[in-house]
Amino acid sequence: MKWTSRMDLAIYLVGSLAALCSLAVCNRLAISVHGAVNVFGLWAYTPYVLRKVRAGEGKRSELYLTCISFAVLIQITLAEVSYMGVLLVSLLLLMVLGTAIRFCVLYVPPGHVGLVRRRYGRTHPDFPLVTPYATHGVLAFTFLPGRHRVSPFVRTWTVPRTQVPDGKIGLVTAKAGRTRPGNRALALPVPCDDFQDGAGFLLNGGEQGTQVGVLVGGQSYAINTELFRVRLVDRVHVPTGTIGLVDARAGGNRPPGALFGRHVECDDFQDGHRFLAGGGQQGKQLAVLQGGAYYDINPALFDVITVLNAEARGGPLEVEHLKQIAIPADRTGVVITLDGAEPGDGDEMGPVVPGHQGFHLPWVFLRNGGRRGVQEEVLKGGTVAALNPYFVRVMLIPTSLLVLEWDEKTPEKQDNYDVHLGRITVTVQGYRLSVDVKQVIRIPARSAPGLVRRNGGALISDIGGLDANRLPVQRFVQRVLGPIVTSYFNQIATSSTVLEFVKNYRENRLDLATMVENGLRNWGVEAESTHLGEFRAEDERLNEMLKRTADEEMESEKLALQLENAEREDAIDKVRVEAERRRLRLPLEAEIESLGLPNVMVLKMLREISQAPVPQFLSGGDLSAFLDTLPISRLEALMDRMQNLREAAGIEDAERPALPDAEGGEAWKEE
Repeated sequence: MKWTSRMDLAIYLVGSLAALCSLAVCNRLAISVHGAVNVFGLWAYTPYVLRKVRAGEGKRSELYLTCISFAVLIQITLAEVSYMGVLLVSLLLLMVLGTAIRFCVLYVPPGHVGLVRRRYGRTHPDFPLVTPYATHGVLAFTFLPGRHRVSPFVRTWTVPRTQVPDGKIGLVTAKAGRTRPGNRALALPVPCDDFQDGAGFLLNGGEQGTQVGVLVGGQSYAINTELFRVRLVDRVHVPTGTIGLVDARAGGNRPPGALFGRHVECDDFQDGHRFLAGGGQQGKQLAVLQGGAYYDINPALFDVITVLNAEARGGPLEVEHLKQIAIPADRTGVVITLDGAEPGDGDEMGPVVPGHQGFHLPWVFLRNGGRRGVQEEVLKGGTVAALNPYFVRVMLIPTSLLVLEWDEKTPEKQDNYDVHLGRITVTVQGYRLSVDVKQVIRIPARSAPGLVRRNGGALISDIGGLDANRLPVQRFVQRVLGPIVTSYFNQIATSSTVLEFVKNYRENRLDLATMVENGLRNWGVEAESTHLGEFRAEDERLNEMLKRTADEEMESEKLALQLENAEREDAIDKVRVEAERRRLRLPLEAEIESLGLPNVMVLKMLREISQAPVPQFLSGGDLSAFLDTLPISRLEALMDRMQNLREAAGIEDAERPALPDAEGGEAWKEE
């Protein structure tokens, strides 16, 4: 009984007590007052009795007692009303009519829905509990907010609307409907306006149990809670930079040997009906969920693995497998597919398959005949790919220059590509000599798949993903490059003396570089440079001897270099002298060509005489000695020299310029 009904009954009891007390004053007045109170009591008590009878609440004896007391109250009230006036009877009839109207009208407040149960009438054979018809049981339809007229012989009540908040979805379970076949775990969807049309759900063949369809978040729904139970679950979230793997809980059975279920386009697994109707199969799915998004996926149909739940699930799948595959710029990604057609014999790799968009669409790869194993197509450096680790394994192979050293390996070098290369040690004439070798190579991207195909990897698992293991390159260095270098030094050690072995350092390096280059060419690997360290013997006496020999050779080379430099300096001096001679000869030849040889000779003499020293003051002494210093005397000597030159040059005497005689000389002096 509601609180208002209890208040009405309390008022009724108080009024009855007051009416009984008024009998001492006036019997007629007391009967009238008591009749009015009884009418009010019937108005308040009738809904309670009817609800109790309809609902069948309480024990059977209590229900009988309630009905008997209600009947007695009606009899007393009718007897008392007969003594009342017309006005009072009219008022009482209005009150009874208001009670009936109040009981036959259902008010549904906002944010609620009204439900109805019929306790009388026949039961529909197909819908015994919840019925789409006006038969016995809970009616499938619901009343929306507002006032609604109902039969006085039904039970009505209101429940809140089903609210699905943001970030959640509603997983729906039908309490009534057709029986679901045993080979299907989920009920197929039927048109029912997101389960708000209960009658439509039942009439259209809706099935009992968990439904394929879900209620999306951020909305409220007018759901009949007697027909459907809604459980709120989180939306599937795939963080940025990761992927989500999907495992179907329901669907058809996979063919024998199939690793994955058939791919069906179903809006990223959000449309479960399309998945099942399209022939979706149970088990691992080829498609992945991209990161940075939320998905309305039914957890009863699909199991989704993300980085948020991978650790809690346990098993071989780890968080690293669910991250996007990023290929560094100095690496190339060699792809190994874990599913596909049988690979060919020998060292053949899977050929390039069109249409799969860098292995993002594995179902296209399989449909177009892709093979299982190492693929010829690689992922270039700088690529970021969201690939299914159940389908591919990507091995990182360096494409930058690799420096490989044959030396003593320290603990921090145990993970290097040259971990299996020790210092080269050979025996020459009974002496053990060792040398450090350094080889620089480069593995082109086109050669990386073949290297992986022939040297294998370390993982033997049904889960792929990014594999940064260095084993393929380490095996290549150990099996191919190491024997080439070792065999070369063993070969020259058996045919050389110690001094020849050490002396032929440069030739050894060039020969080794050629042998390495030829050996790596078959693998498509490029040999960039080869370096040899110092030879060192285990016998220190031999080291001293080799050191002295090396010092002498260095001194000899130093002297040879100095001699070579001196010869070069002499050659440079000769070139400079010849250049200076040409520089002086060219203007003289030009002057002779323009003035003639005799005139040039005279000009040269005059220039020479003009530069001769002349005394500025004479005082005593030998006059002949003084005359010897005069320009005329020097001029005569120059003329004699020129005569000799003339004769040597074949110039005739007539061409010789004559000097002035004595008189002429005196006249010349006077001038």
